Amino acid sequence: MQLIKKILDLFVRFVSVLLMFLIAGIIALMLNELVLRNFFDSSFKGMTELAGFLFLWMAFLGIIVLYDQNRMISLDMFYVRTSSRFKTILWVIHKMVSASLGVVMVIAFLGLYPFISTEYYSSMPTFSKLWQYVPMAVTGAFLCIKSLFELMEKARGEKFV
Repeated sequence: MQLIKKILDLFVRFVSVLLMFLIAGIIALMLNELVLRNFFDSSFKGMTELAGFLFLWMAFLGIIVLYDQNRMISLDMFYVRTSSRFKTILWVIHKMVSASLGVVMVIAFLGLYPFISTEYYSSMPTFSKLWQYVPMAVTGAFLCIKSLFELMEKARGEKFV
């Protein structure tokens, strides 16, 4: 169990670093576009599509970090006012729903794969739209694995909610 925990923690750290690069990339794209438009009266053709691509990666991978740190939106105002037994039930339901959402995200990616693997961006004809959906599958896999891991920890009595 400790090995799985270390792997998950290492993955979250990697994703955190990747998120910093994604944010820097979006900022660089915006500054590039401002300079090109204001000083050279031109524009980068794929700016909108590339910025959207980076934003999707940032949004989905951000879910990984937030979920790992228990900083997702929750119903804490109800949760803290319940009895210990009911808290545990709510926690288990939360983890089961999160794992189910992760499975749905991975299945959605696999279902879309035949279609998105053959589509390309209009301004970047060699760049497949498949890469736009990869973070959805990665995030889904993480949600599922992390939720199941936490449920197993709870069942073994290694961790309290």
